[in-house]
Amino acid sequence: MEQEEKAETAKWLRRRDAWIRHLVSSPHVSRNAKVVGVYLAMRMSAKRPFTYPGIKTIARALDTSSRHVSRAISDLEEEMFIRVDRPKGRVPRYRLDL
Repeated sequence: MEQEEKAETAKWLRRRDAWIRHLVSSPHVSRNAKVVGVYLAMRMSAKRPFTYPGIKTIARALDTSSRHVSRAISDLEEEMFIRVDRPKGRVPRYRLDL
């Protein structure tokens, strides 16, 4: 069982790393969106393939404005790099579109 878990984790990490390489090399995504995308990706793991930091939390971590983060998330979603679940009254949940 442990071997299978390790193999699944390694597979997920390879897919995440390929996603990051694809994002960083994309000419259709702004520099801010790339930074936000990599930040979100690095907060995820095979056991928890989603993350849900607030816009202000991301902005503080990246030393940028909430407006830049919101625009970057919209760009990533529009270019289909991430999926955003927006439950009513709760913080959005971000997933990589692997």
